Amino acid sequence: MIKFFRKIRYDLMGKNKTGRYFKYAIGEIVLVVIGILIALQINNWKEVRKNFTKKEQLLKSMKIEFASNLSQLDTVLHYDSIVLKNTKRLMQLDSENPIEMASDSMPNWLQNSSYRWTFNPINGALRSGISSGEIHLIKNDSLVNLLFGWEDFVTDAKEGEVRTIDALVASRAVFEKHLRSLDYRNKWVPELGNSRFLSNYQSLFRDPLLEDYFVERYISIDETLNELNLVKKQNGTILKLIDVELITD
Repeated sequence: MIKFFRKIRYDLMGKNKTGRYFKYAIGEIVLVVIGILIALQINNWKEVRKNFTKKEQLLKSMKIEFASNLSQLDTVLHYDSIVLKNTKRLMQLDSENPIEMASDSMPNWLQNSSYRWTFNPINGALRSGISSGEIHLIKNDSLVNLLFGWEDFVTDAKEGEVRTIDALVASRAVFEKHLRSLDYRNKWVPELGNSRFLSNYQSLFRDPLLEDYFVERYISIDETLNELNLVKKQNGTILKLIDVELITD
């Protein structure tokens, strides 16, 4: 093609057709410019398409993660609610009432008040999107801001979980002093049978340290429930905004 245009230029110059030569030269320049613009447009289109694919993959991966997080949150909230309910029930027991102290439900109440479920969200796709900068391909500024603040928001909400577990660990000395573990855990390990030693529920509930433990656990669990419900709400908002971003692409 280049040889073809060069031959035309030489012919025009050889025939001393200067006017036509300049017109041709201008036309050739215009064609070259058009060709460059077309090439740039194609490259730009390819880049846009590549970025669109990256963004779509990121959004879909994050949607899977946040859907999993939401399911995990529901599980944690469910068991935290059980802990709160059973802790309150135990705090209302009368240590001087032999019927309550001998209740068949006591092992269940104690076990149900000692659950230690924690929220541990999956953030692989989110972290990858932030570190690679692909998160900036997302057009919705509200979604981007929520994603950037997500892990810090969760960390703040999980402070109550830490206090709850600390209280549970600290309570072991109180329980071990009065109870045998098998007496209220043999439902989950029946193959071990019953303890050979006696538990004393009445002395346990007379111990002022038990009341301190129940108070700390109740307050921390109640706070955790409130904080995790806010996390759940934000998780749901992020999922909705991801869906909107996927639809509007």
